[in-house]
Amino acid sequence: MSFSSDCKEELCRVPCDKSCCRMAELTALYLCLGSLSLLGQGRLSVRFAVESPAIARRIYRFVQKETQIAAQLQYVTHARFGGTREYVLTIGPNDAPALLESFDMMTAGASPMLLSTTPNVRLNRACCRHAFLRGAILGCGTLVNPEHAYHLEFTVKDDKLRRSILKCLQNLQIPVKRSSRRNALSLYVKQSEHIITILTACGAYQAVTTLESTLVKRQVLGNVNRAMNCDYANLRRQMNAGARQLRLIETLLASDKSLSLPPALQELAQARMQAPDLSLAELGQRLDPPVSKSGTNNRMRRLMKIAREIQ
Repeated sequence: MSFSSDCKEELCRVPCDKSCCRMAELTALYLCLGSLSLLGQGRLSVRFAVESPAIARRIYRFVQKETQIAAQLQYVTHARFGGTREYVLTIGPNDAPALLESFDMMTAGASPMLLSTTPNVRLNRACCRHAFLRGAILGCGTLVNPEHAYHLEFTVKDDKLRRSILKCLQNLQIPVKRSSRRNALSLYVKQSEHIITILTACGAYQAVTTLESTLVKRQVLGNVNRAMNCDYANLRRQMNAGARQLRLIETLLASDKSLSLPPALQELAQARMQAPDLSLAELGQRLDPPVSKSGTNNRMRRLMKIAREIQ
């Protein structure tokens, strides 16, 4: 399974004990996956089309707890889409008014009247906003594997759903980017810390742990790579400097000027000829007596100055 599927499976196991939170999540799921059908003669039916059995079970439980309605569940297989199975929950004309009343889409009473084709979204409480976000992730959210990138996206077709998601994210102080794709608008978040904040609010703690461990691993690997690149660059500079020093020393020793060199510089020149790859600190330890890095560097500068004058 993908990281997105695993996260949604976990969200489907998050307990939701408060009625207001169940309705907020169910509202988001309706805006993402639900549809209203007019059957004629004032009769209506509500339909949820879901690809995940876990989400279908969650919708079924929430509808039953809030309205005491047992939705009809059907399995539909689409042959032209590679045999993809879709789970369809249907609330028939006898039970649909009760669900629509709970959504504030229909008036109560003996002769109910349809007020709106979209439910009323209640986001006054923080718990309800978190529950709505959870429903939005289940219904239209997609998470990219953090091994590849940090990306949470909502594919939104309904304007009320878009405004509600933005309100929930703004309350969490999450900046949101937008892009248009065909007939839908995409809201997406790309910062790892912002995705962690959203998943934590929704209750996907296992997904947060996975994301954080991946983040730490990538940071460690990045630090190791930077350290290796730095060590390689230092070694390369050291080898290049040693090669340049070696060429100048060879020129110096081939001239008559080498006979008048001080003993300390002659010793350093011979040490560099024998070990062209050593650093100045290591080269200084080969001298008798050993010399510090700064002392070796001072002698090498004097030696190079004399060699360049000859060259």
